[in-house]
Amino acid sequence: MRQLYYTVQILLRGRGSNFIKLVSLTLGLLIGILLFSQIVYELSYENFYKDPENVALMRCRRVKEGIPDKDYDDSTFRPAAADLWEALPDLIESASLSVNFYQPDCYIDDKKLEDMQVMFADTLFFQTIGLEILRGDPHELATPLSVFLSQSKARELFGDEEPVGKTFSMSKMLDVTVRGIYQDVPGNTVYPHNTVISLPTLEEYIYGRGTWKSNDIYNVLFRLKSPESVEAMNNRIQKAVERYTETKEGTDVMEFSILPLPDIYLSYPDSVRRLVILGVLGFSIFFVSIMNYVLAAVASFSRRAKAVGVHKCCGADGTHVLGMFMWETGILVATSIIACLVLMYIFREGIEDMLHVRLAELFIWQNLWVPGLTVLLLFLVAGVLPGRMFANIPVTQIFRRYTDSKRSWKRGLLFVQFIGVSFILGVLVTTIWQYHDLMTRSVGFRTERLAVGQLRTTENLSGQGVEDDIRRQPYVESVARNSNSLLSHYSTTGLTDIQGNFLCPLHFQNVAKDFPQTVGMQLVEGAWPEHIGEALIGRKVVETMKWGDKALGQRLPVNAQWVGLDSQPTVVGIVEDVRNMGFFMEQTCTAFILSDKRNGSYNVRLKEPVDENEFIKLKRGLKTKYVTILDNNYPTVLKQIACPPFVLFYEGNIRLAKDLEVGDAFIYSSFNSKRYLSTVEPSADRGKFCFDYIIASESHDNFFKLREHVMDKKVPLKDYSKNTKNKQQER
Repeated sequence: MRQLYYTVQILLRGRGSNFIKLVSLTLGLLIGILLFSQIVYELSYENFYKDPENVALMRCRRVKEGIPDKDYDDSTFRPAAADLWEALPDLIESASLSVNFYQPDCYIDDKKLEDMQVMFADTLFFQTIGLEILRGDPHELATPLSVFLSQSKARELFGDEEPVGKTFSMSKMLDVTVRGIYQDVPGNTVYPHNTVISLPTLEEYIYGRGTWKSNDIYNVLFRLKSPESVEAMNNRIQKAVERYTETKEGTDVMEFSILPLPDIYLSYPDSVRRLVILGVLGFSIFFVSIMNYVLAAVASFSRRAKAVGVHKCCGADGTHVLGMFMWETGILVATSIIACLVLMYIFREGIEDMLHVRLAELFIWQNLWVPGLTVLLLFLVAGVLPGRMFANIPVTQIFRRYTDSKRSWKRGLLFVQFIGVSFILGVLVTTIWQYHDLMTRSVGFRTERLAVGQLRTTENLSGQGVEDDIRRQPYVESVARNSNSLLSHYSTTGLTDIQGNFLCPLHFQNVAKDFPQTVGMQLVEGAWPEHIGEALIGRKVVETMKWGDKALGQRLPVNAQWVGLDSQPTVVGIVEDVRNMGFFMEQTCTAFILSDKRNGSYNVRLKEPVDENEFIKLKRGLKTKYVTILDNNYPTVLKQIACPPFVLFYEGNIRLAKDLEVGDAFIYSSFNSKRYLSTVEPSADRGKFCFDYIIASESHDNFFKLREHVMDKKVPLKDYSKNTKNKQQER
């Protein structure tokens, strides 16, 4: 205890230097613990499943002229699960199909549900992957519109209520019913999900079923009978597939294999690169913080040598001196741990956003050895190294200033520290530069003021009607439809050479005539498509096909029926490549084909923000009365609808609209493609009955036509008896 007493006294006397040490240790611990824990977290992908080494994913790649593609396709064909289970029963215990690329929006009472990670799966999904079902029968997944929720998601959506039997809407077109609950899935998985919808729901209402030759959207999982079965299955799977389908396309071959589930994450080059960067950066920062502490301790040699000598004269040996410095380091490290916990609590959201993982998942009981080992390493290095130096101070130096002639090791530490700091600064500069490049790099179209939405419905809803409705909004400059979101995988078909050999996948979109101008594509050569079957292509297509300056007028060598045409599309223009797969993957070949077969993806170009001063000047010059949505007398009923007009030009008594009900007592519909509000109501004027009214339009130019329309009694004005209190809607 005497050592502890002396240690506390020394710490209190050197508060300034100890504060610097504390800051250095805290930052080193914080970053070291976070980064090292993140590395262990990412190395443990899929380990929470039951016997994950027995679960394998089927994948394929194309081998062209004996040269395999660099990347595998993790999705394949629907029959693969059942057919290969039948072909290899001695290796496969069970097989399952799942689809996770389609992520529908989900709603409860028109409220959009956040963080819904959807997986479509069959009845054997939970058994194959190794997830425990807490409630329900997995055979319910054979029925369309059935859904299983994770335990935490069920609690989030329905609280303490019984979730089984509850319903919610998928894309506002299908009502699905909760049939069971399963254990939570942590974030360290390549297939995150908290909602499992029955596979028939996807196949019957959205995409249809697949064959060995079409709709390769399925993740095929196998539970093998032992880990040793992986190698045996990879040796036999190609011949097994050939029993059911042709794997050769000319000189090209589709090569099939399986990969154990825990190995999937590390099979991605970006994952390995990320882990290396995290490891090097974490070790560098951690090492530099330790060096800062050691050098700060070394800097106090001359000041503390006399005190150490006095202790030795009083009978203390080297062990006692070392123990005193270990106590000193221990107190500082303990204080740093507390400071780390406080910082993690304060900046929790920022840390989770940066690491893309919740701290509760990062520091689970199984991984607590990582921060423990980090703290222990820091304590031993930072405590033992300077402690041994102080313990070796000769007693003869008590009455003279202590100097150490051997300064080479100090210069070595300073050099190493300088290298570490330089490396960290280099990484930071590189990161900032890459971030700036990423944020300013062109994606092939103008993203500013561009909004994108999807519409999927089982009803016979006119896409053109929806498009026209969007176009009438006062803040919309233009709107155009296409097949899928611009920043997505698109539909795919194969580009072939003159001999018909496969070259690469072509990512294509069916688009409307005004689509390129609406999204702001950059035309390099040629013209915009004007007729059905004309196409725009990216630079990558020109490069792949080796067309050079002869691309215009060429026919895209693709299956015309697959792209929805009677003949192959004709190239009329070349545009800058659209980075539909992001900046971290190789640029794909893209084509945009003018077609009348378009799905429900809407691209909306919004107008420039209104200059408020110019808006006020404009309104002052108008004789027509108007009301804006910011005014108190703006009809409250209009605020309840979607996209209310910002301004209404009106005549009559605007207050008449205050008691109206949506869709009941007022007109808010179309007149010459413009929205308007109109109502009539009787009122007493000097004992006589007359008509008070309101006519309002969001268009100033259309207002006068509307007023003339009403005043000419093309909209009939009905008379009222003396005591009538009714309000009449007129069209």
